[in-house]
Amino acid sequence: MKQPANAATIWEAALGQLQVVVRPANFDTWLRDTVGVAYADGIFTIGTPNDFVREWLSTRMDKQIRKALASVTGMPVTPAFEVVGARPQADAPALLAPLAAATVEVPEFLRKDPGPPPGLNPAMTFQWFVEGDENRLACQAAHAAAEGAGAVNPLVIFGASGLGKTHLAHAIGHAAFARGRHAVYATAERFGNDYVKGLASELDSFRRRYRSADILLLDDVQFLQGKEKFQDELVHAFDELHAAGKQIVVTAERMPSQLSGLSNALRSRLSWGLTADLRKPGFETRLAILRSKMRRHAASLPDDALELIAERCCPTVRELEGYLHRVLAYLPMVGGAPTAENIIQALSVFADEEADAAPPPAETVVAAVSARTGVDAAALRGRSRTRDVTYARHLAMYLLREDAKLSVAEIGRMFGGRDHSTVLGGINRIALETTTRPETATDLAVVRDAIADARRARAEPKADQQVPPRRAAADRV
Repeated sequence: MKQPANAATIWEAALGQLQVVVRPANFDTWLRDTVGVAYADGIFTIGTPNDFVREWLSTRMDKQIRKALASVTGMPVTPAFEVVGARPQADAPALLAPLAAATVEVPEFLRKDPGPPPGLNPAMTFQWFVEGDENRLACQAAHAAAEGAGAVNPLVIFGASGLGKTHLAHAIGHAAFARGRHAVYATAERFGNDYVKGLASELDSFRRRYRSADILLLDDVQFLQGKEKFQDELVHAFDELHAAGKQIVVTAERMPSQLSGLSNALRSRLSWGLTADLRKPGFETRLAILRSKMRRHAASLPDDALELIAERCCPTVRELEGYLHRVLAYLPMVGGAPTAENIIQALSVFADEEADAAPPPAETVVAAVSARTGVDAAALRGRSRTRDVTYARHLAMYLLREDAKLSVAEIGRMFGGRDHSTVLGGINRIALETTTRPETATDLAVVRDAIADARRARAEPKADQQVPPRRAAADRV
């Protein structure tokens, strides 16, 4: 017999879906502390901790919340919001209840309670970060930075969104704070906003905040690309902190050498220390992450059920967590049995997303670029340096790196054995032009649409049908 799903269960599943599509900073600020309060007559009431959150969600996220709730319930739902305060959720199902703190082994230095670390997510600590082959260097370097060893300064952690950069930054802050060190965490966006506010009022206060830290944690530094004043201010803060032996930790979506919108001064400083990457988790790491999540939720899914979830194509940890939330919320609706059939049905909503997440074949990318630019594949791989061929070649290199996920060395071999610096130069050129030259952004969008169409059709794109031809060469800038 099917068990009725309560509001708490439905909202947990909806949060799992929202966590995949909403920026981490927005999710943590506006959604993480919300609860499902009631669901009746097509109205779903969401509890918020204060009026500010209630107002922001109702005006800024209504559409996304409606979509997530409809996906979980299978019918249109109208969200409503009410302030319930920062209180535990009274009707949370046992399946999602957190474990008692005593069941988790905590390092000795973390047992001390120096008070709540300012601006840090309490769930993002080292004890909840799962180390695997794909993130081991970054994880070990993060521990060293938190301990104040000074051997990895600055530490730059880079990788695609959803792989754990923000988690590691918060974990470093927690561990450093517990050791009595003054940790300051901010997103690069907040750093820029604080700087603008400082210009309007008191710049000294802004500088004291960021330059007095024992450890500065700056998240998503790629936000500063093209923002020269913000970068200049960060360079000055960097120099002062580094000279004083203070720790600097920066996260980014790419390694510093590939962030073409950064100044040479900032890029060179970020290259002084250690650069560690986070990669897509493999099966063993995904399974370990799911087991860790089970400890936090006190859920009782058997290992074969977790393996079934871990086998799904899942590019990021954030998406994996969304899969788990979906399964945990779905099972009570179908009697609670974690059978393979029920788990597959629960995750069926993600099937199209998983297909789209797989990198496209390299030949599909090259064919789509050729069709758009009118430069054939042989010319792309040849030695011609004419403007049209060079541009098309760089466009292909960029897409092969960003979308097909090939290494720089692999791309170099595809294009006649070109060296590392030549390939990176082409990639960086296109990365910069996406923000400075509308024609390049348009070409990328059209080629990506053609690649998506070709993949859906399981065929190579045809130049005269799949890809709109690019404008004549004489019209290009």
